[in-house]
Amino acid sequence: MDAVDQAKDQKNNTMKLKPITLIALAVIVISGIWIYSQRQAAIKSAAPIPEQVQTTPTPEATPGRALKQNEKFIAPVGLYVTVPEGMRFRQDIANDRFVNFYIESGPEDEPTYQLYSLYQADNEMTEQGLEQAKKDTDPGTIKEATVGDYVGFEGLVIGPKTRYQVLVIKDGKPLSFSTWPPTEENKAITEQILSTISFE
Repeated sequence: MDAVDQAKDQKNNTMKLKPITLIALAVIVISGIWIYSQRQAAIKSAAPIPEQVQTTPTPEATPGRALKQNEKFIAPVGLYVTVPEGMRFRQDIANDRFVNFYIESGPEDEPTYQLYSLYQADNEMTEQGLEQAKKDTDPGTIKEATVGDYVGFEGLVIGPKTRYQVLVIKDGKPLSFSTWPPTEENKAITEQILSTISFE
């Protein structure tokens, strides 16, 4: 055999190997695709079907009656209050521990009048608790106070946060109304606002 015959035989062998190699490669690729698709089907069938949950939004508590002009409703407390003309009202987001709101006038960064109300939903209070709260109050300013149908006391709280305060017990929980700065003029504004308060 000469070099030319050897080259032809080698070329024929290479040609014969190429179709076999291509067929083997195609079988491997098709087998790989088939195995992959079987795994994906098994994964999908083994995955838990997510439960269809329909959520109904919790409706905002609404007042049991139509609101008057400038009247606000503090739902968690069931309290209605009328905001005097020209004053700002704001309320923090209520939570399980407390509910509060503000009525203010003057510059926002330094109000000349502020009524701050706090209902402590997570704090039980009895008549004994009211007596305890009086210890931080100037004895010469303490007198009985009524807000709606709830009875408590009012007076000048002394200390680092001096303020005029009205404190009553509503449903066994403390409900306070604090006035700052505690001037006679601001106290008169607070008394006028408290006279508009009613409860559901």
